[in-house]
Amino acid sequence: MVSKGLLRLVSSVNRRRMKLLLGIALFAYAASVWGNFVNMSFLLNRSIQENGELKIESKIEEIVEPLREKIRDLEKSFTQKYPPVKFLSEKDRKRILITGGAGFVGSHLTDKLMMDGHEVTVVDNFFTGRKRNVEHWIGHENFELINHDVVEPLYIEVDQIYHLASPASPPNYMYNPIKTLKTNTIGTLNMLGLAKRVGARLLLASTSEVYGDPEVHPQSEDYWGHVNPIGPRACYDEGKRVAETMCYAYMKQE
Repeated sequence: MVSKGLLRLVSSVNRRRMKLLLGIALFAYAASVWGNFVNMSFLLNRSIQENGELKIESKIEEIVEPLREKIRDLEKSFTQKYPPVKFLSEKDRKRILITGGAGFVGSHLTDKLMMDGHEVTVVDNFFTGRKRNVEHWIGHENFELINHDVVEPLYIEVDQIYHLASPASPPNYMYNPIKTLKTNTIGTLNMLGLAKRVGARLLLASTSEVYGDPEVHPQSEDYWGHVNPIGPRACYDEGKRVAETMCYAYMKQE
């Protein structure tokens, strides 16, 4: 009898111990799950917060960057080094307009006149000219660059005009023959009108193409040429011939 009672007591104690151990295990598991959940929530909140801060920082950067660019441009304009420029008195310094001044010939002429101390205004529509050819003068007090097509009238006060505007390479002037004709005719007419209005002297850059397919080499100025007015390159040849005729007519007419 004693042994049976003792066995029941031991069994009862073991069951309680098992329940206690099971309870402890369940509690530990729940604590572990809760801890992971808390960690995940913390990481998620932190990620959301960081992403929000990144978005705000990105927006601020978008606003601030253009301002930084402007500041850098201003600093560059104050510290930019120009080629050496000769000083001329107000009496000797000329106000000079160069059409097509961003082209090959025009940009070198710009350099020469700027270094001689004159005030130079370059007009170009950048069809074949390039801004980089004259950008080393941008910001100089004697220099101005105007994006303008000479087919449209230009109102400016100048003492001299170098009229170089026109595509000069066959692929370029044959690309748009009507535009080439208008540049050399209407553009020249506008420059002659400007020169007459302000009393400026004008130099026209012509071409040996006015002689067409010459039969005389080299060509003298009294040679009339051997031309084809409807040939594939006639837009340039005839445009320059008309430009020369207009210059001569303006010179002869009071």
